[in-house]
Amino acid sequence: MSIWAGILGKLPQAAATYFTRRAELKAEALKQERELRDALHQRQVDLVKAGLAADATWEIESLRAHAGGWKDEFVLLVLSAPLVMCFIPGMAKYVKAGFDALADTPWWYPTAVLSVFLATYGIRWWRRQQSDT
Repeated sequence: MSIWAGILGKLPQAAATYFTRRAELKAEALKQERELRDALHQRQVDLVKAGLAADATWEIESLRAHAGGWKDEFVLLVLSAPLVMCFIPGMAKYVKAGFDALADTPWWYPTAVLSVFLATYGIRWWRRQQSDT
């Protein structure tokens, strides 16, 4: 009986040690998971800050480069002209005739016009999308 008494006497201590160690390991795993989550969140914040700073720098440089330029205004004028002409009595037929004529142009011409429009206005939109990481 003394062997059983010795074994049974140590059993509660062994169980307590086991459960204590298990709780410590679980707490450590939760702490590491929380630290990883915090690190990932901080990385996302840093990426957004860096993207916004890069975007702002790009916008400023773009404005400086085009300070005396007329390209944006010209493209806006050309795109707005048919819209305005549609509301002037008698001019809608010329707008329609113009678009009918454009429909007969080779495929590369509307593609080139679209490329100019995207180069003028689409870059800013695209850069804003990129900075929302």
